[in-house]
Amino acid sequence: MMRPVNFVSASLIASVLATAIALPSWAGDLFRSSNPRPIGAETQKSFELLFKEGNFPAAVKQIDLALKSEADEPLIQALRASVAFIREDYLDMKVYGDKTRAQAQKLLSTDKLRGHIYLAASNLIEAGYVVKTQGLTSAPTALPLVQAALDEIKTAQDMDPQDPELNLVKGYMDMLIASVLPLSDLENALTSLKQYAAPDYVKWRGIALAYRDARKTDLALEAVNQALVAAPNNPELYYLKGQILWLKGGNSRDDARQNYIKALSKAKQLPPPLVGVISTECRNLTNEITGRSDSCPMQN
Repeated sequence: MMRPVNFVSASLIASVLATAIALPSWAGDLFRSSNPRPIGAETQKSFELLFKEGNFPAAVKQIDLALKSEADEPLIQALRASVAFIREDYLDMKVYGDKTRAQAQKLLSTDKLRGHIYLAASNLIEAGYVVKTQGLTSAPTALPLVQAALDEIKTAQDMDPQDPELNLVKGYMDMLIASVLPLSDLENALTSLKQYAAPDYVKWRGIALAYRDARKTDLALEAVNQALVAAPNNPELYYLKGQILWLKGGNSRDDARQNYIKALSKAKQLPPPLVGVISTECRNLTNEITGRSDSCPMQN
């Protein structure tokens, strides 16, 4: 059976998701249909490539381009930290986490809400760096950073509890906490994502991940299908759907394999380590169905 692996969602958590896009009236605001913020168009394009299209190589190039003209936007710095996490370049992750913090602090003078959101992000990025570089000895350093992130989120929530950008970040944080605390109420943890977060393809992906990990496969399948409506070209979402169908078992395994194959058909868009994981899981699934370890085809 496969192990729950999701590189892109892991990177979202590490960089507190860096958040997403809704294509509202202001061309650059990634979240809001009202009261938009002047987030740069290059940053928007970077996020679309990374999390809507699921095209990692193109997104990396676009992020580097956006950094040249929109370096004062903390979101693009957080996206760059996310790329570093995916590459397992933790020193680079720390560098861009620090830049996220610096730009968030500057933003406090003009947009306190977003400033506090990305101060939270920078604390989580640093916590991720500590955990990855110090391992089991990291708790005394990492836990205060997580608490600082929660405090920043609370400050932002006091300003506007229904803000979509805030609730996307808060929702993933709540989901992560619920995943490591067995007595947590999952539905309560998903409230921020379900009620106020945007855009749909990131919102529903998070919900699908939570239900997948809780082995609530019917709810997970409903959620990932909602994400795919909003982002039908993202191969990582097909991988996630394949995992959920495999967990569901029975006759769903054939559909699971087809979703793995769909993900692998866009292998060039995905980080190479993730392609290896998907290929291995697909072979294991095929063996479970047919008794043979046939390879899963990749189409260019």
